[in-house]
Amino acid sequence: MNYPSTHKSLLERVQNGDEISWSEFYDRYKGIIRAVGALYHFRDDEQDDLVQRVMMKFFANAKTYVYREGQVKFRTWLARIIRSEAVDFIRANAARKRAEERAVGGDVEDDSFEREFMTEWRKVVLAEALEELRGRVKFKTYQAFQLYGLQNRPCRDVAALLEISEHQVHLAKSRCTEMLKEIIARYNTEDGALKLDV
Repeated sequence: MNYPSTHKSLLERVQNGDEISWSEFYDRYKGIIRAVGALYHFRDDEQDDLVQRVMMKFFANAKTYVYREGQVKFRTWLARIIRSEAVDFIRANAARKRAEERAVGGDVEDDSFEREFMTEWRKVVLAEALEELRGRVKFKTYQAFQLYGLQNRPCRDVAALLEISEHQVHLAKSRCTEMLKEIIARYNTEDGALKLDV
């Protein structure tokens, strides 16, 4: 599989016209699109325009996208849409002349694009992994992990807030960290280029 199964599930829901899924898709991927816009020196309002252009292009083509094991990854397909729309936006907009002058040949170096895209993609996949982890453990266990393990709040404060022992906070962090490593290892196996770290 070339993207986590929940991405596949989300895409299927989007293709079926589920309004909540459209919104979830938008929220999940707009950060990647904005980051690419920033890479192309787009102003904030232009990044918003790019998000709209990419989403319109994606939604226009979502019904016909077919996932085929071992062929084009969803990530690659989405990256092509984002890059194509960014370059089209630069070329079509006369006000973007200054960006064309700053970008090499009206485009950003391939390495810069890939690096920025993958940085943002990893953020999305990590959020997906954390979402999967949250669904696999008890609510308080995940809260303890999030507060102590991710936000680095003092163990004593977390224990008091959640009304559990400090030992339970440490156990929650240890257990969730191991589970998260397993989830991420699976994601890295599914997408060899991902190279996501905990």
